[in-house]
Amino acid sequence: MTAVSALLPTILLTAGILAVLLADAVGKGRRPQVLPWISGAALVGTAAVAIVWLAGARGDDRIVLGALRMDAFAFVMTLFCAVAGLVSILATLVGDGNRRPGGEFHALVLAAVVGMSVLGAAVDMVTLYLAFELVSITGYVLVGMRRGDRLANEASLKYVLFGAVSSGLMIYGLSLLFGLAGGTSLEALRVAVAQGAGTQPVFGAAVLLVFAGFAFKISAVPFHFWAPDVYQGAPTAVAGFLSVASKAAGFAGLIRVVDALGATAQRAAGTGTVLRWLDGSPAGVVATVLGVCAVLTMTLGNLGACRQNDLKRLLAYSSIAQAGYMLMAVTMWTPDALASLVFYLVTYLFMNLAAFLLAGIVIRSAGTSSLDGLKGLGYRNPWLAGTFTVVMLSLTGIPPMFGFLGKFVLFASVLSEGYLWFAVIGLLNGAISLYYYAKPLLRMYLDGPAPDAPAVRVSPGAAVLAGVLVLPVVAFFLAWSPLATWTKSVLPTLRIGS
Repeated sequence: MTAVSALLPTILLTAGILAVLLADAVGKGRRPQVLPWISGAALVGTAAVAIVWLAGARGDDRIVLGALRMDAFAFVMTLFCAVAGLVSILATLVGDGNRRPGGEFHALVLAAVVGMSVLGAAVDMVTLYLAFELVSITGYVLVGMRRGDRLANEASLKYVLFGAVSSGLMIYGLSLLFGLAGGTSLEALRVAVAQGAGTQPVFGAAVLLVFAGFAFKISAVPFHFWAPDVYQGAPTAVAGFLSVASKAAGFAGLIRVVDALGATAQRAAGTGTVLRWLDGSPAGVVATVLGVCAVLTMTLGNLGACRQNDLKRLLAYSSIAQAGYMLMAVTMWTPDALASLVFYLVTYLFMNLAAFLLAGIVIRSAGTSSLDGLKGLGYRNPWLAGTFTVVMLSLTGIPPMFGFLGKFVLFASVLSEGYLWFAVIGLLNGAISLYYYAKPLLRMYLDGPAPDAPAVRVSPGAAVLAGVLVLPVVAFFLAWSPLATWTKSVLPTLRIGS
């Protein structure tokens, strides 16, 4: 019964998958109206269970079946991904894409959330890899759901090819770690590293190979090339789901693995020097890989976005840059840094889902994803232009938007460790992002609409959903302290040194 209660979110999601497939089969392909209600109920129930657990069982920590650590962090990630999945289904119904997707769409979203939930709780290498693959495979199919869309088919194929390469590298790296640990448990790996396994030459190779898999999942350099093409070709709601939920699950799994790789060993705080990264210790190897990747990811992501004239590709490169900022927190590996990561993920949830929802509305009305489709939007639909402006300013990190607080908390955690140069690189990248985030705003307000520009209509459902997502982007700026305090309480079982 202990295992059943801890696995209740997964059980609800699995029941939802079976119910959706059964209802679709009974409907004989007519896409009955009940499908969104079933998938929505499963996701709402999953979110409710996570909220109840977090409110009533804080501090509880269970190892279930020797493979899952059901702690506050695991339930927070489950809640996060369930909300992202629910918003994506609603966005598909009211925004870009088919208004009545078939049962396979709902089943795939639920299955993806199952994989994300397990990935955030996995403390066994086999379980972690299986969850990783479940998230990836469902993503491949979701991207290519529009079988008649050549761009979607191309995006899905590229996603599969990049995923296959990174998955192969990751499983090889995990096999090396299995050899070092003598078992598949991450706890056994942590003990082996503490006993000297991390000093063997193969350890560095294993870290690089495993990180290749996670770099693909979070769209970090050098495995970021798939993101622009996939986001451009995928339905906009699916692209938003991948950019938020898949990335969050990837970071959750990465944190579990980094915790086991000896990240707490020999990490004296406040040294403020890169030499700590290169001292040859297991912690130094992990920190070097993460730190270098963070710098490259945020820099290449921002520079790549500056060249884009396609709204979805711009958001894709923006998502890559955001991954670089979040990797800064994992590199620091302190309680404040990881709490700032969770805080940033919350801001990212609302900002990015709202950005893709609004982008889908504009693209559907204009018939193109080019930035030129935004011309004169401030005059054609002031409400839509205003909400999109709020989201763009928040992604840039300009007060009084929620995104400013996310970056402020993140950079403050880096500065508190004495890494001034690291924070300066992040701030310079934030300055670069001003350029490309301003491009949509210039189109909306400074360019006049084309004479033949179609009217931009927003359905009542889309307007309500956009308002629900955009409101926290402003409101949380006024009441962020409780959220910041809460984020510090969801990492109780990670061995974080200072």
